[in-house]
Amino acid sequence: MRLYVMALLLAAGLMISSCNRDRRDEPAARQVGREAYRASEEIKRGAKKAAQELRKAGKEIRQGWNEAKRKDDTDPRK
Repeated sequence: MRLYVMALLLAAGLMISSCNRDRRDEPAARQVGREAYRASEEIKRGAKKAAQELRKAGKEIRQGWNEAKRKDDTDPRK
């Protein structure tokens, strides 16, 4: 996850430092703001995807836990 965020920040930095010929009349601060917004949106999408994956993994863990619990309840060695 950290690697993903660092890659996004690096990409955002490269976009910010690149030359935008069609927007030369805009102030640099506005361009930086626009690129920062885009980078934050990409990070937000990545975070949502990671949250979904964690939720799915948690569900699978609970299912495994419950299956093991049911198996232990039917074990006659108790």
